[in-house]
Amino acid sequence: MFIANKELASLIAEKAKQAEELLVANNEIHQHDKEKEERIKKIAEINANLYFERQLFEKTLISIGDGVIATDIHKNISFMNKIAESLTGWSLADALGQPIYSVFNIISEYTRNNNEDIISKVITTKSIHYLANHTILITRDRLEKLIEDSAAPIIDLGNNVVGVVIVFRDYTEKWERLKQIQYINFHDDLTGLYNRRFFEAELSRLDVSRNYPMSIIVGDVNGLKLINDSFGHSLGDELLVKTANSLKDGCREDEIIARLGGDEFALILPNCSKTQTEMVVQRIKTSLSKQKINSMELSISFGYATKTDIDQDTKDILKESENSMYSHKLFESSSMRSRTIDIISKTLFEKSAREQVHSERVSILSVKLAELLGISKDEMNSIELIGLMHDIGKIGIEDNILNKPSSLTGEEYFQMKKHPEIGARILSSVLEFSEISSSVLQHHENWDGSGYPQGLKGEEIGIEARIIAIADAYDAMTSHRTYSKQKSKEEALKEIERCSGTQFDPLLTKIFIKMILDNPTI
Repeated sequence: MFIANKELASLIAEKAKQAEELLVANNEIHQHDKEKEERIKKIAEINANLYFERQLFEKTLISIGDGVIATDIHKNISFMNKIAESLTGWSLADALGQPIYSVFNIISEYTRNNNEDIISKVITTKSIHYLANHTILITRDRLEKLIEDSAAPIIDLGNNVVGVVIVFRDYTEKWERLKQIQYINFHDDLTGLYNRRFFEAELSRLDVSRNYPMSIIVGDVNGLKLINDSFGHSLGDELLVKTANSLKDGCREDEIIARLGGDEFALILPNCSKTQTEMVVQRIKTSLSKQKINSMELSISFGYATKTDIDQDTKDILKESENSMYSHKLFESSSMRSRTIDIISKTLFEKSAREQVHSERVSILSVKLAELLGISKDEMNSIELIGLMHDIGKIGIEDNILNKPSSLTGEEYFQMKKHPEIGARILSSVLEFSEISSSVLQHHENWDGSGYPQGLKGEEIGIEARIIAIADAYDAMTSHRTYSKQKSKEEALKEIERCSGTQFDPLLTKIFIKMILDNPTI
C-alpha cells in the first residue's frame, strides 16, 4: 500500500511537472502569438504610413503649379501630373511608356536644334541638372512654349538611379514681361527709338578700334515748341514720330538711333566715314522732305563728327557734333519758325473765316488810331502787324469753343482767356515777331487792372496793346456774332465811352470815338 501510494505520488508529481511544462509551453506560444500580432500590427501601420505618404506625394505632384514628368531608368514615362498634361498636350494615358523626348520635345529658341539629353546627364551624374536658357517645348499640337525646368534622379536604397523626375513651368509670359521691362528701360515710349540710357551705354561699348571710323550725328527738331503751343502736343507727338521714321529710313539696321529727350535725337554710325555720314544726313533730309504736319515741312538741324583714332575722346566727338548742330540751327530754325507762323495764321483763318475778317478790321482801325496819335511809321507798321496777329493764340483753342454758336460756359471762357498767352509764346519764338509778342499778351488787360492775364493797369499796359484793345472791342460789337446781338455804331461807341477809365485808356477812348464819328465809312 505504501509502495502504491509512493508510485501514485510520483505519478502525480510527474503529471504536475508535465502540466507545468505544458503551461510554460502554452505561455510561450501565447507570448509568441502576441509578438506576432504586434509585428503584424506594426507592419500594417508602416504600410498605412507608406500609403499615406505615397498618396500625399502623388496629390502634391498632381496639385502643384508646375508640370511634373517621371521616367524609369530606360527614359520611358511612368508618371505625369495634370499641369504636365496641359503644357505638353499629352494625356497621361497616351504618354505612359512613351520615350520622354517623344512627349517632352524641347529645342533651343535660337538654334532651333534639339537640346542636349538632360535625362542621360542626370542618370550618369546622379545629380540635379537644369535646362539651358531659352528652351522651347514643342507641344503635341505643334505649339511653342518657352519653359524653364530642372531634372533630378530617383535613387533607390542601394544608391542606384531607377528613374528621373522633371519639374518644368511655362516661362513664356514671364519672359514677355521681362522683355517689356527691358524694352521700356532702353526705348523711348513715343517713337520706339532707343533712349539716352541705351545711347550712352552703346557709345561706350562701340568705342573700339574695329568700329573706326565711327561717326556721331546729333539732330534737333526745329519748331517743336511752336507747334506744341500752336496746335497742341498731339500734333507735336506726330511730328516726333514722323521724324523718328525718317531717321530710320535713312540708316542701316545696325546703326543706333536714339531720342535723347524732347526734340533731340542722336545716331551712332560704326565704320562710317565723314563722307558716308554726309550721305546718311542727306538721305534723312530727303525722307524728311516727303513728310508734312498740317502743311508744315519737317525740319531738323544736324551736326556730326567722326572719330578715327583711339586717342580721340568720344566726349569731344559728341561735343563737336553738338556745336556743329547748333551753328546750323541758328539759321535753319529761325527760317522754319517764320514759315510756321504764316501757316499758323492761315490755319486759324481756315478754322474760322470770322477771325480773318476780324483781325483785318482790327488792324485797319488800329493803324488809323495810331495815325491820329502821331506815332512813327515804324511803330504803325508794328501796330498793323499786331492787329493781324493779336488773336493768333486762338489756334490753341478747341474748334468747338472757338466756333460755338451760343454763350461760353465758365470753363470754356477760362480756356478762351488763355489765347493771349498762347499767342505771345508763339510769336516770341520767332525773332522777327518777338517784339510784338508783349502787345499780343497785353491786349486783354484793362485800364483799371481788372483784365488778364497779368492784371496790369494804366500805363503799365503798352500803348500798342491799349490801341488794339479798343479796336478789338469795337469791331467785335459791330460784327455779326452768333452768340450776341450785333450793335450799331452808335451803340458800340456808347458802350466804349461807358467803359472809358475802366476797360479802356480814357484819352484813347475820346480820340477813337471822334475818329469813328468823323469817318462814317470806317
